[in-house]
Amino acid sequence: MKIAIIGAGAMGCLFAARLALSGNTVRLIDVDSDTLAAIRTRGISLSLAGQVEQVRVPIGLAEQLREDIDLILILTKGSATRTAIRAVRHIITPQTRVLTLQNGLGNAALIAEYVDTTRVLQGITTIAADLRAPGVVHGNVKGAIHWWYCTGEEDAWMKKLHEVLIGAGLTSCPDPAVESRIWEKAAFNAALNGLCTLLDRAVGAVGEHAQGKNLIEEVVSECSSIAAQCGIAFNRPRVAASIEKALRCQADHLPSMLQDRRAGRATEVESIHGALVTTARQHHLRVPVLETLYRLLAVGEPGVS
Repeated sequence: MKIAIIGAGAMGCLFAARLALSGNTVRLIDVDSDTLAAIRTRGISLSLAGQVEQVRVPIGLAEQLREDIDLILILTKGSATRTAIRAVRHIITPQTRVLTLQNGLGNAALIAEYVDTTRVLQGITTIAADLRAPGVVHGNVKGAIHWWYCTGEEDAWMKKLHEVLIGAGLTSCPDPAVESRIWEKAAFNAALNGLCTLLDRAVGAVGEHAQGKNLIEEVVSECSSIAAQCGIAFNRPRVAASIEKALRCQADHLPSMLQDRRAGRATEVESIHGALVTTARQHHLRVPVLETLYRLLAVGEPGVS
C-alpha cells in the first residue's frame, strides 16, 4: 500500500517505520526543519522491546509529494488538522482514504470538510511511544488500533487496511463503535496528560498519590457526563481499567503533552480539554475539574495570553 503519514512525531515515526519494514511504500510529511534534516540524514531510529532498528523513510513537505497515495494517515496535533489536510489535497484521488488516529475530539469532522465523508476513517491507538530526539523513538506495539469509517459504513477496502496493519506487527481492531473509543481516549488523555503536564511528573508519580487518583476519577466522571449529553456510549469501567493499566505498566511514561510542554511546544490542550469544556458549555453542563485543568494548562501555552 502507498501511505503518506502527516506528522513525524513519536507516533508518526513509529507507524512509518513499522509500515515501511513490512513492505509498504511510506512517505513522511512534516514542516519542522530539524525533523526533516534529522530523518533525511539518519532515518528513523526505532527502539522496541530493547531492539533498535534504523529505518530509512523519505520525508518532505506536503507540496513536494506528487505520487498517488492509497492512504493518508494523520498523526499531527489536533490544532494542525485543518492545515494538514489542506496541504495534501493535491494528492487525494477518488481512491484515497484518510485515517485520523489523533488525540482529541472533532478531527474527522474537520477532515470531512475537505474530503468526501465516505472516504474518511477515524480511530485511536493505545500504543505508547516517546520521542527522544527528532526521528528517535522508544515505544512498544502492545497497544491496539481501533478504527472505522466515520459514516459508520463499511466496505471491502477495510480488509486491505486491516491486513496492512497486521502485517506491520500492529494490533488492528476494526470497530464500528469507534466513536465511543475516541471519547474514552479523550477522557483518558484529559486526566493523565493534563495532570502529568501540570505537575511535571510521569504517569506513575501522579497515580501513586491518593489525591492524584481522586482527580483522575473526577475528570473521567465529568467526561462521562459530557458524553452522555451527546448521546455517546461511554464505557467508564473500560476507561478506569485503561488508566489503571497505564499506572501499573507505563509508570515511567511521559505523555506527549508533557513532552511538548517541556520542549516549549504548543500542546493538544485545545483539542482535548478545550473541546470537552466547549461541548459541556454547549449543553449547560458544569464540569469544574475539567474547567480548572483547561484554564491552568492554557496559561502555560507558549505564545498565548
